[in-house]
Amino acid sequence: MPCKYVIGCGDELARAMLAWREVAPALALQMREIDPDAGQAAIAAAIDGIEAIDGASAFVAVDARYLNGLRLDLMASLRLRGLAMPALVEPGALVAAGARIEDNCWIGLGAIIQQGSRIGFNTVVGAGAIVASGVTVGHSSWIDEGVVIGRGARIGAQVTLGLGVIVGHGRQIGKLCIIDKAGRIELDVAAKTFIHATHAHPIVIIGA
Repeated sequence: MPCKYVIGCGDELARAMLAWREVAPALALQMREIDPDAGQAAIAAAIDGIEAIDGASAFVAVDARYLNGLRLDLMASLRLRGLAMPALVEPGALVAAGARIEDNCWIGLGAIIQQGSRIGFNTVVGAGAIVASGVTVGHSSWIDEGVVIGRGARIGAQVTLGLGVIVGHGRQIGKLCIIDKAGRIELDVAAKTFIHATHAHPIVIIGA
């Protein structure tokens, strides 16, 4: 029986275990929990002994902390070991036949990915989110529950879109942006821009 290693922390790890049990009940699941504040030592300990043998695969379940970097580091370490990392598409999600979902993506319950859209590797699309046609989402992004991304939009790598965000048709959100202020985005957003509900104006990180 193939083994699936599920590595992560907190609520995301628990939810991923439940989802994989439902999606692929024949898999032998092994949970590896990490301490997200322990740095590289945590990654090394979490993947110790994991090998790409007998059809083994892996999945990383970590939230958007550290600009989605912790999830990215874990995935990179597992890929170096040669493990397959297929996407998790929860029951009830609707993914068009012409959409592309890359490795270690997590498409939540009831999410909709429309025709011609591409979800980059290691990206989470939360429950009930809508990704319209022709959208590109860069790798290691976090699209929270219920977010709406209009057709033809371009979302950069390691972007976080929080609850209540609506990205207008054709808009571009630069890499490493965090937008957690509910509302409609009708202008392009430059890379490394933080838009928070607690700040009256966007914050742009320069030289990071």
